[in-house]
Amino acid sequence: WLKPWSSQIAEPVLPSFISSFISSSAQSPETGTVAATMVILDVKRSEKKNEFLYETTVKVGVADLLRELCDVHNLRLKVLRLAVTCKELAKHGPIRPEETRGISDDLSKVSELDVNAYGQPTNPDEHGMRTGCPPPPEVSEVLMRTAEEAEAAVSVELVAQRKTLDRQTCQTMIDNMRGAVMIAYPAFHRLPVYDPTRQELEDREELDGVSDLQNVLDYSQTNLWWAGKELQATSTLEQYVGRNEKTKIVAKLAPKSAGAPVREPRIDEQTHKAMMAHYYKKQEEQKKLQADEDDSYLDAEWANPRALKDALVGGGRPVNWRPGR
Repeated sequence: WLKPWSSQIAEPVLPSFISSFISSSAQSPETGTVAATMVILDVKRSEKKNEFLYETTVKVGVADLLRELCDVHNLRLKVLRLAVTCKELAKHGPIRPEETRGISDDLSKVSELDVNAYGQPTNPDEHGMRTGCPPPPEVSEVLMRTAEEAEAAVSVELVAQRKTLDRQTCQTMIDNMRGAVMIAYPAFHRLPVYDPTRQELEDREELDGVSDLQNVLDYSQTNLWWAGKELQATSTLEQYVGRNEKTKIVAKLAPKSAGAPVREPRIDEQTHKAMMAHYYKKQEEQKKLQADEDDSYLDAEWANPRALKDALVGGGRPVNWRPGR
């Protein structure tokens, strides 16, 4: 007889926002922060500015990991290059044709080249590399802000903040800057084909592989190093670092033709600076002591080496040794 009565008791229903909060809390941590159950790779090259953190698992193969790290490294450089060109585009407009770059207005008066063929400059470039015709101020502000956000999203400062970087984040920043450029130049209208921003967005950039922000890596010509050992492409990361997922290692990307990279210093940069400052201070103090040769203090009463003996014998009065006196 209790069955009909118990079936009438409704289960408690939580509000929708509480249910969504509980379900979101049970999910994995937010992307971009260091998770507690993943291997963290501190990926470095020879330059400090190319360092970033990457999140992976010990089950991943070294070949797949190497390909992914090279892709993230190259995409990060692409984001930085595109951010620099977007900033210049927002300030001084598109770049000039190659034959008029670096030519001033005075020099153009005595030649057949027209440096203002694009339009009358509103913000001239002091170096003469760009047309000086930027987009409208409100559009330039959007373009500048988007470029600054992209630079911050892939900055080397993320290492100190313990934030990881992945391919999706880099691609999102590129898409954001593409949208900002499309606002300023719809369908690349009035943006020349030789402009660096358009070349980056159309993947037609010319890279020498050596210059700043152009030293991209080919995974087939790159090795991954850790603890002075080259990680073989046929192995897994677990064979080198073990099964513990809560691990952080310092890995280095180096071209196969360059050999083994330089080992990491035994002390970090901050400790090294503190030690150098301490020893420099001691050295300066020692120099001051060596330069101080003033010995006039020896004539002072407190510097007399016989002061104690004179005070004890005769109360400080001279001693009379003549008999009968």
